[in-house]
Amino acid sequence: MVNSYGLNGMGMQAIALFHQIPRELLGEATYVCALNACSHSGLVGEARLIFKNIEMKTMRIYSTMIDCLSRASAFDQAQELIDEYERNHSPESTMYMALLSGARNAKNVYLSQNIYDRMKKLFPERKDPLVSAAVLLANVYASSGEIDKASDIRLEIYKSGTKKKVGLTWITVDGQVYTFRAHDRSHPRSNEIYAEGEKISNEIIKYGHQYDSSWITRVLDEDETVESVLCGHSERLAIAWGFVANPNASKLQMVKNLRICGSCHRSTKLIAAIRQCEMIVRDANRIHHFYKNGQCSCNDYF
Repeated sequence: MVNSYGLNGMGMQAIALFHQIPRELLGEATYVCALNACSHSGLVGEARLIFKNIEMKTMRIYSTMIDCLSRASAFDQAQELIDEYERNHSPESTMYMALLSGARNAKNVYLSQNIYDRMKKLFPERKDPLVSAAVLLANVYASSGEIDKASDIRLEIYKSGTKKKVGLTWITVDGQVYTFRAHDRSHPRSNEIYAEGEKISNEIIKYGHQYDSSWITRVLDEDETVESVLCGHSERLAIAWGFVANPNASKLQMVKNLRICGSCHRSTKLIAAIRQCEMIVRDANRIHHFYKNGQCSCNDYF
């Protein structure tokens, strides 16, 4: 239950429930859930108090606390915890990935590059975390306007023979599950889906939405625009299909295998408000509940 509160952005409720648990029943899993709830709600002070009172700090507990600090851009403190852990243990890639994710969120190119370089030295044989780190680094460069640098990194990933994980979004309509990937045209009603997507885009633009090119991590093709690329993300296509299938939908529920990007998060808040339709998106990190008032349960902390 502590974990469920945390995933839904109800950090204070999670911590209140955590403090009701008898101390003798507390273990690694409970501590990780509590710290993760703090991480997803920006409750850094509460996380510090919990972490301080843990007698047996495991690798998972350290990693979760490092993630909490990194999300709050407390990078020096996060690095201090990594150094503290490594005094008696071997380096763990999960800790550096948490630090790198925080640097990515802060669009800190210098720190991101330093973390990636350090990971290459520490984990030269660990292909999967290095590829994931390279993808994050490319995203940081792209979001900072250095598209050429981002493209170079992606080319290195391609040459390594490792494929980037394809982003997918699943949505259930009338009891049937539909799967979408970015710029997907495999659905037999794709023309209607893209027409609805364009209609939705015009609506949110009318309400002041501006498409941000920093969320595009590659060079645009000649026939592409910033709007067409971002509207082609898998969750945007799933939302469009939801409204094609049910124009008066009051709730749409989706699952995404990757973290929702900032552009889709911002636009989905507007769509929920304009269409008066709740949107629930379970991404790789947490549950986002987009309400009809244009707010999200994560309070934009993701």
